[in-house]
Amino acid sequence: MDFFSRGYTALRGDRGQPQSADETIEKLTDCLETATLLEDRRAGVLSLKGLEVGNKSLPGLIKVLHNDYSDVDMTKAILETITILCTVHNQHDKDDKGFKFTDYFLEEENNVTILLDILEEFDFYVRYNAIKLLTALLNNRNKRIQECILTNPMGISRLVEMLDDKRDIIRNESLLLLIGLTSNNTEIQKIVTFQATFEKLLTIIEEQEGISGDIIVQDSLTLMHNLLRYNVSDQVYFRETSCIQQIPGLLGYVGDSDADHVPYSFEDWPPQKVANTVLVLQLIRILTEPDSSSTPINQKVMVQSGILLPIVQLGLCSNVPSIVRTEALYSIAYVLASNTENQDIFAKVVVASPPALTEEGQIDTSIEPALPRPAIVSLIAVAVDEDYGVSYSYSSRAAATYTVYSYLNGNPDAQLALVSTLNLPPEDNANTHYKDKPHSAGSLLLAIIEDWERSLNDPYKVWFACDILSHIIRNNEQAKKIAGNIVFGDVANGEDPVPLMHHIIAQLLISTKNSSTNPRIPIGYLCLLCIWLFDSPTSVSLFLAESTHVQFLIQEMQSSTNDAIVQAIYSGRLDQFHSSLARLRDSSAVINAPQYLQISAEDESISVTTHSLPSLLLDSVFVDLFKSTYEHIHKSLKKKPNSFTARSKKQATPASSISEEVVQSYKLQIDEQATQIKTLEDKLEKLEALLQSIVSQKGTLSVVNNDNKQLKEQVSQLETELTSIKSFIHYEEDEDEDEE
Repeated sequence: MDFFSRGYTALRGDRGQPQSADETIEKLTDCLETATLLEDRRAGVLSLKGLEVGNKSLPGLIKVLHNDYSDVDMTKAILETITILCTVHNQHDKDDKGFKFTDYFLEEENNVTILLDILEEFDFYVRYNAIKLLTALLNNRNKRIQECILTNPMGISRLVEMLDDKRDIIRNESLLLLIGLTSNNTEIQKIVTFQATFEKLLTIIEEQEGISGDIIVQDSLTLMHNLLRYNVSDQVYFRETSCIQQIPGLLGYVGDSDADHVPYSFEDWPPQKVANTVLVLQLIRILTEPDSSSTPINQKVMVQSGILLPIVQLGLCSNVPSIVRTEALYSIAYVLASNTENQDIFAKVVVASPPALTEEGQIDTSIEPALPRPAIVSLIAVAVDEDYGVSYSYSSRAAATYTVYSYLNGNPDAQLALVSTLNLPPEDNANTHYKDKPHSAGSLLLAIIEDWERSLNDPYKVWFACDILSHIIRNNEQAKKIAGNIVFGDVANGEDPVPLMHHIIAQLLISTKNSSTNPRIPIGYLCLLCIWLFDSPTSVSLFLAESTHVQFLIQEMQSSTNDAIVQAIYSGRLDQFHSSLARLRDSSAVINAPQYLQISAEDESISVTTHSLPSLLLDSVFVDLFKSTYEHIHKSLKKKPNSFTARSKKQATPASSISEEVVQSYKLQIDEQATQIKTLEDKLEKLEALLQSIVSQKGTLSVVNNDNKQLKEQVSQLETELTSIKSFIHYEEDEDEDEE
């Protein structure tokens, strides 16, 4: 009764007269400021809670919060009231009152400190409302509240302790708050990490049944991402506390780890499981980010922990949705990139071929199952979309292509192993009864590359096949020579042998002449040829062995019907070279070339909705080659042809190292050799005359022929030396003129 009477007294006016809302708020605020009894302050707080309070009451509420936070009921009411005041209804409205009240509350850092101290109270509503207020402040002024929290590191410990709260709502709200706090703040990330946060999160995920769990698993993984992304010290802690070893268990593996191949898996994939799985796969990529100092050791620990089996199964032999398959393939790529040991282990992995499916998505039992095959063959099959009865998304195919690149990168032995498989299997082999006829990695590529018409409805077949072959031979002269020795045509049946390179050029020619050809087909062939010919004289000689090739390139470069990018890659004439290359340099295909050959979800969605193709036109590897050589080519075109000869001679014999005396000695040597040549030529003429006169004398003829042969050799040798020295003298004189 005392409580209600005090509340009534606070609300009534003098002599019981009614008063306005502003007058009531003012009186209640005065009560907060001046009341000496706890009951009076509690009555004032509870009365204000139901009113629209403003600037006058907020200072009083904050004061009472500091003084009486041990009173559970009053603290709960104050927290609810301040949360209402600081809630922003329109984040785009800078004048929203919620921002103003938030700024006032955050002026004093100890206001945030008191909220963190309040978390020690076990009462559900006090903890819940304290976390909700902190979340509201964080949403409004992220950086400021991060600064305030950093002044009280023990407060972060209290927040992390909330993850151990068995009440789901408290734990879940704490997770969301920590996700916001750790976003883009390395210092807070480190403090949170060293509170055994990873262990707590992994325990939560395990309790929620891993990737099959609810949204709390998603939130836990999101917080892990925040703590680990671009944070090497946190990654070291994650690894040294044996957390990496728990990642394979999160994904699961439907099969026997001791089996001779990875089996095909059929599972249910509700949306939440998809979201959780994608986050685990992205966690693998965060820990193996290219060029990070911690990546090599993280890659090693992951493979030792058995990460390959689950990600290979998800990427190559499972009925997973496209987004999961794509992320799994990129995870494989990141684990393999620039790591020879992991690449060698992957080379030995054998996987089940996907079963043929009916239109209803069931296994077609009428078709004999295909044999297991190397994982690298499955990767290429996904890239070129050549699995019987199974169709893959463009993003998955791009991911598979990038994974092949990662497998080959820095591994010349793997390149040679794949290039050696570039042959088509005979038609009468023992596997012809399979509808999904087994292929080697190379034969699968050749089957696509040698016949561009198979790509009329899917130009990315040729594009991805050419891109993979370019990775197989890139920067590997031995691999280029092996590929150059591959020929088409049965010589035994009278067919002329055609080198693979010439066959590719023929396919390029035919596809270019067809008006219905998508530009991606000739772009694929052209990029492959550029990679093949770059820095490879032997390959250039093979290309030039057929004179019509250069004529064809010039003709196509001049053709106005060609796509601008195709025309630029064809470019060969000086008068069009500059503009074509500049157009290619400034094109969106070069500027927007994805670093890891990724097709964005938005691009994929648009292509599916509009039945169009993704915007992917050029591989970043080709773009890097183009950019690295562009300036050199551009400058070279400005020079005269004879300057290249002079420069090469200058590099061979620097002018600065040759004195005038040496030059004069060479001139004297020339005069002497010229005299010797004249003498020898005279002697040769006499011997030839003698030869004609004594043809009948056999012995003499033999001697003369001997002398004649030796003299000719001497003359030839001297003439060669004379030419070389004259060229050198001429070069030195040109250098002197240039200096003048």
